[in-house]
Amino acid sequence: MSALLPVVVLSATLVALFGIVLPLLLLGPVLASRSRPQPQQLLFAVILLIPTVAIGSVFLSWWAVEWLERYDVPASELVGIALVVSAVIGLMAPLRLPGGSGPFWLKPLLGLSAGVLVPMSIIWSVQAGLHEVAAAGIGLLVLAVLVVVFRIIAKPLAVRRQAKQVRTSVRRFQGQLVDVADEAWRLAGARGDANRIVLTYSGEADGKQIGAALMLKRDMEWVPKAEENESAVFELARGLNGQPTEAVLAQKQIGTPATLTMRIPGTTILSIRETVADSLSWVEFIGKLELTDADALIEHNYPSEN
Repeated sequence: MSALLPVVVLSATLVALFGIVLPLLLLGPVLASRSRPQPQQLLFAVILLIPTVAIGSVFLSWWAVEWLERYDVPASELVGIALVVSAVIGLMAPLRLPGGSGPFWLKPLLGLSAGVLVPMSIIWSVQAGLHEVAAAGIGLLVLAVLVVVFRIIAKPLAVRRQAKQVRTSVRRFQGQLVDVADEAWRLAGARGDANRIVLTYSGEADGKQIGAALMLKRDMEWVPKAEENESAVFELARGLNGQPTEAVLAQKQIGTPATLTMRIPGTTILSIRETVADSLSWVEFIGKLELTDADALIEHNYPSEN
């Protein structure tokens, strides 16, 4: 049991460094910026993160082995390396689900659990008389079970977190809301404030998964206007109010997702963006849209408050 203390301390230290401190140092300034993080910024942070974790893991493994040897832990080299590897895998194991990501504390908890249970299972296996190779196999099995269990735990938490976020964003928005009146489409997410909200929908067409992002913005002064070589104004035979309406179709480059923008009667502007180029039939998709309010939108997509 004396081995439990150094294993817990080593795992907690590793999780704190790699799971909390390092991501905050690399991603904190990017995420704290008022502007939306650019893909290049996130990619650069990830590129720095990978070698830092790799180099840090080598030093932490050396420290772990040296400390475990002081406690006369059996197979200290195997246990020390397994501790670092399992904790890092736990921190980086994909837990992202269709309902969104789980709580932020779930990944550090998985890393800590893996960093403690995997090396301890190896220690107990060796003490029971198993060969180190067999003990390592048991440790690997424990790690796999932990990842599966945490994915099972993460699913309802992620769905609940997403539903809460959608309800908060939808109720906060003070403009006209729009919903997709088609059971083949579902609301995948909502983010925004009182003046602007983005509703992300996913659906299926011709056996393929497609999506659309609906941005609603309160704007009384917007008028349809074309930009040379990027957008064109045309008239829809039927808008959201059943009457002909002008819309702007924008596409910066051929083969990239396009965006259709039009005014909803009142003060709200609706922009529909494809997630995959040439995947939406604009007239057909607009025919699926209906004006709604916050309560109706939430009830249609999240009928249960639980």
